[in-house]
Amino acid sequence: MVNASALKRTTFAYRLPIYLLLVVLSAVLLLPIAWMLSVSLRPNVEVMKIPPRWLSVNFSLASFARVLGNLQYLRCFWNSYLVSLVVTFLSLFFGSLTGYGLARFNFRGKKLLVMFLLVTQTFPLVLLSLPYFMVIVNIKLYDSLIALILVYLSFCLPFCVLMLRNYFRDLPTELEEAAMVDGCNRLGAIRRVTIPLSVPAMVGTGLYTFLLAWNEFLFAMILVESWDKRVLTMAIYSLLSEFVTDWTTMMAFSMLASIPIMIAFIFLQKYVIRGMTMGAIK
Repeated sequence: MVNASALKRTTFAYRLPIYLLLVVLSAVLLLPIAWMLSVSLRPNVEVMKIPPRWLSVNFSLASFARVLGNLQYLRCFWNSYLVSLVVTFLSLFFGSLTGYGLARFNFRGKKLLVMFLLVTQTFPLVLLSLPYFMVIVNIKLYDSLIALILVYLSFCLPFCVLMLRNYFRDLPTELEEAAMVDGCNRLGAIRRVTIPLSVPAMVGTGLYTFLLAWNEFLFAMILVESWDKRVLTMAIYSLLSEFVTDWTTMMAFSMLASIPIMIAFIFLQKYVIRGMTMGAIK
């Protein structure tokens, strides 16, 4: 009979290289965030000092105070939250309905529609910048948050449809049929059975959608001009200058913009992993 302690030592010896590799990879991934935080806590004149130092003697929170004390910057935070949350909600609502229809019903042109949704994900967004700009200007929505919401929906909605379709396709239809036998109609079965079972998929897909809208820069730069309509990516970009760039304020702004995403990924990582593997395992 194998000794339990010997077995544990052998298992740990096999896993030790994996643990060390994970520690190294984590350090590499966290290095940019650590440097961003380090730069945000020093005066701007020390940023380009050679050799670079991780810790500054002139520790300061002035860069964070400049961001949080500026009403224009706070307005950009509000605009980003508003646009990202509205896009996420609408994408999940319409994406779940469309994804359910594609997963449960057979109709003429279904494969063509799925192929069209897949093709939309292959186009570089920069190719669509001019057509989007012309459309938004013609419908008189230039320099408005509604323009950003509509444009973000155009590439977030197909993503949600495809992701949720894969999840709904793997849910057993017998559960919905049992609910309909008990007196529910189709919509009642979806509301009482399918939607509660789809919460992990909804959270994972919604988080990815929120991230797409939160980090988008190209269309925010093209379709918005006035400060009261700008989002975070444009506000951070505005700190770049031809002669002097306020690196400390930019890094403080970037840290504050990254915090909601980092917190969401920390607490919702199991849903994110499930969202990445939806439809991959039968």
